[in-house]
Amino acid sequence: MEKIQTKHKMVEVKTPWGHNETVYADRPGNLAELLANTVAQYGDSEGIISPDARLTYKQFASLVDHVSSGLYHKYGIRKGDRVALMLKNGWEYSVGFFALMKLGAIAVPLNIAYKGEEAAFQLNDSGSVALIVDPEFRDVITEIRPDIGEVRNIFATDKGEFLELLEDKEHAAVNVQLDEMDSAVIMYTSGTTGRPKGAVLSHRGVIAEAMSTSELLDWNAGRDKHLCSVPLFHVTGLVMNFCGCVYSGVPVVFMKKFTAVDALKIMEEEKITTMIGVPTILWLMLNAPEFDHNKLRSFRCFAAGGSASPEELLKACREKLPGFELCPGYGLSEACGMVLTTVSLDDAMNHPGSVGRDLPLIETKVVDTSGETLPLGEAGELLVRGCLTFKEYWNNPEATRKTLVDGWVHTGDVGKTDEEGYVFILDRMKDMINRGGEKIWSLEVENVLYRNPKILEAAAVAVPDPIFGEEVKAVIVLKPDEQATPEEVQEFCGRLLAKYKVPKFVEFRETLPRNPAGKVIKGELK
Repeated sequence: MEKIQTKHKMVEVKTPWGHNETVYADRPGNLAELLANTVAQYGDSEGIISPDARLTYKQFASLVDHVSSGLYHKYGIRKGDRVALMLKNGWEYSVGFFALMKLGAIAVPLNIAYKGEEAAFQLNDSGSVALIVDPEFRDVITEIRPDIGEVRNIFATDKGEFLELLEDKEHAAVNVQLDEMDSAVIMYTSGTTGRPKGAVLSHRGVIAEAMSTSELLDWNAGRDKHLCSVPLFHVTGLVMNFCGCVYSGVPVVFMKKFTAVDALKIMEEEKITTMIGVPTILWLMLNAPEFDHNKLRSFRCFAAGGSASPEELLKACREKLPGFELCPGYGLSEACGMVLTTVSLDDAMNHPGSVGRDLPLIETKVVDTSGETLPLGEAGELLVRGCLTFKEYWNNPEATRKTLVDGWVHTGDVGKTDEEGYVFILDRMKDMINRGGEKIWSLEVENVLYRNPKILEAAAVAVPDPIFGEEVKAVIVLKPDEQATPEEVQEFCGRLLAKYKVPKFVEFRETLPRNPAGKVIKGELK
């Protein structure tokens, strides 16, 4: 099946290791080299933009040099050491991350919503020796300080130690020998089936995803400016949004917290051209009272992943943003981000429900429970393979063996492939609803709910039932000033779905619970 072709004619070559993998021939050898290349080409151009700072790539790299030198010479951070980051989006996160990459240390992004016990688990599990933290999360760390004994140093961004690092000029620059297969990041998964697992990402994988993102969005350093509203502790924010921009020399504008109103204001003022995130972000902006496409003339592309893009969103893009491209896709932390995508809004609309075809460097297949490849059109577990995939789960060989088999990542998602190579994600295996033996894909129900003009957001989940085992429950957020009854929603669904798929229960809420990446937390709805 044909893969998506690169826009910039990047050459793929076979690797001498692994499972018949390919990489881009002209690639940086590590993330420190990636930044150095960008500084050489675009050093005087604006690069990092946050509410309290605007830095050229040369200024940014200078701060990276200072921090890495201070961490190395004064605090003894060495290659392979794990250092955690508990920071909101901004220049501090950016500088801290690339300083660690230059040292060959391993970054451990922490979710800023974590309470003490959650943060302590990941700090201890990763064996982090240091932590860079925003002052507003100081109380969380103070609470668990006795329980995180391996953490030698804590650098609050408003305190002397971190400020001294930024101004460090007394120590020589650090140049650590790095290999592209060295570990760069431990990205903890959401932990929906138990304790979070730390997916170890290599320099090679992060760079490959950054290059693929640049390809997908056709970034041009002299034309584009990107808005990053996804948290940098999420793989989409760190790898695709941030590292992708740095590789391309494109300015990246950071939002510390997404709201549709703030995003629309920034997009107008900064003349934003591209975004990457969950479809909900775009849907909320399009439905905000402040939306005015005349103020967004520069906005040309949104790459959507993390959840399905409803057909109603595709139609709204066509109607409200003339000439705009929406590229629905699919990705996961264990593959550094997006691995499947459409290439245009037309592509998406001509294959409704699809998350696209394989990106360069990636292979996918759909298998049954015994691991046998299924024929086209049949549903089974989606597997992914390629140079972007993770190395292992940190300190968890059993989970690694179950997920990474002969180079293939078992995603836990139910999918199918058509004859043109387009992949359709039907559900998370754990989110599939089994009603008396009838398999119901929650995504199918949600797509119907989104077709109701009164509904702003929707989620379908399984709830226990004494007769059928499970029944369908719909949790709905209505658009402003709209009203509806459960019976009205059920009648609407009954016109488009088989009777057994129609939600037996309908609950209305003001908001849906979402994690910081924007995904609905279905466990709370169940």
